[in-house]
Amino acid sequence: MSARFLIMPAALLAVLALVACSGAAPGQQSPLTGSRQLILVVAENDTVHRAELGIYERSGESWERKDSWPVVLGRNGLAWGRGLHGEGGPVPGEPVKREGDGKSPAGAFTLPLVTGYAPADSVGTRLPYTQATPDLICIDDVRSEFYSLVVSLRETGLDPASLPSHEDMLRNDDLYRLTVTVGHNLPEPVGGAGSCIFLHLWNGPESFTAGCTAMEGSRMEEIVRWLDPRAKPVIVQLTRAGYDRLRTTWGLPELE
Repeated sequence: MSARFLIMPAALLAVLALVACSGAAPGQQSPLTGSRQLILVVAENDTVHRAELGIYERSGESWERKDSWPVVLGRNGLAWGRGLHGEGGPVPGEPVKREGDGKSPAGAFTLPLVTGYAPADSVGTRLPYTQATPDLICIDDVRSEFYSLVVSLRETGLDPASLPSHEDMLRNDDLYRLTVTVGHNLPEPVGGAGSCIFLHLWNGPESFTAGCTAMEGSRMEEIVRWLDPRAKPVIVQLTRAGYDRLRTTWGLPELE
């Protein structure tokens, strides 16, 4: 597994540690078990592309909200992804995420990696960090053995011309100036289940994404500095109906 997950070994270890704390059987234990940092994103329904993000901490049983702000989602809203919740999230009739559906993943997910344009010593993150260079990409080609992974072209020997679809992590705009990988469909990706999901900067409050969750630049900086791998941070993204249904089971904080 680690040979395929090429961002860095520490990032893989962070993913695996959080997956291990999600419970012995899918859906039988809260995906927040063991976590002391929570990012909670709630949208009114699964078709809207605007939502509210809150950051929470806990030292005992209760979550304390530290801050909140607006975010934008995929252009087509939310669909259930593959994450810490296992099979314990969607109910019949709710959409399930697929590659290219324009939806952000709903569910509970790890936050294993930060990337950005700046050198590591100027970012101030405690998560594993990789500086984006022209050869750092995320592959959304479902035919690739590296599907859904952030990889180095140099380390893999891949020819970008042979990849009909991938994300350049070093862009010619600021959208990926900072990213946090959302652990949807990781660390063992399933082809076609969706790929390359990040928290990143937005183009403004009226914008939308292809499936990521985006926000104002200073808020991304706040999140990147706040996240602490020792606190096993988790992001939960839900519709309001999903939140109401899972609040008690997952031990989610009350919305204010």
